[in-house]
Amino acid sequence: MLAWAVWGNRNLLFNTGHSKPPVLVATGAESLLTEFQRSKRALAPHVQSDPSRGGLDWIGPPHGQFKLNTAAASCTQGLSIGVGAAIRDDKGLVLAARSNRLPGKFTAELGEMMALREGLQLAHFYNMKVDLAEVISPKVVSILNDSSPLVGESKFLMNDIKMLITVVGITKCLAVSKHGNTLALNLANSASALSREWLWMDSRS
Repeated sequence: MLAWAVWGNRNLLFNTGHSKPPVLVATGAESLLTEFQRSKRALAPHVQSDPSRGGLDWIGPPHGQFKLNTAAASCTQGLSIGVGAAIRDDKGLVLAARSNRLPGKFTAELGEMMALREGLQLAHFYNMKVDLAEVISPKVVSILNDSSPLVGESKFLMNDIKMLITVVGITKCLAVSKHGNTLALNLANSASALSREWLWMDSRS
């Protein structure tokens, strides 16, 4: 599956002059493998899903809509975080993705908030209307829906997020498991481990 993904990326470069970052090629191959395995399970109803998975795989948005997934990952030294963001359509096609490292010490919730802001900025940068957003932290979703005033850095960060949500067109933000947010999490882990920034958009979008 990985070899097929690498070959497809080579053809994309040959035909359009643009190619996907290696991390997107790898995670794309993983997603295809997951989809294949899911299809096999659907054809064999006597086989049940492993309950140890702890959550559902990524689920596409309603027809004609786009979904943003974001995630954060702490670096080993604890002095920075990696953030990942991916925008996909209802068929799972990656339309835009970003992976970068942000310096500083952050709580898990603050890191997830910063990842969400980066993802919203990605959509705004490419002038994309995105309908749904998904993050890993339920607390971030709770803060978004809470009218209680925030203090400190969280206040300014949440103000940015709410403004961008309005501009981008997000109608709903949900918390999902890591299994439902694999691509964004892999992008975040890549930025955390490699200290390398990726910014990519499908030229067909």
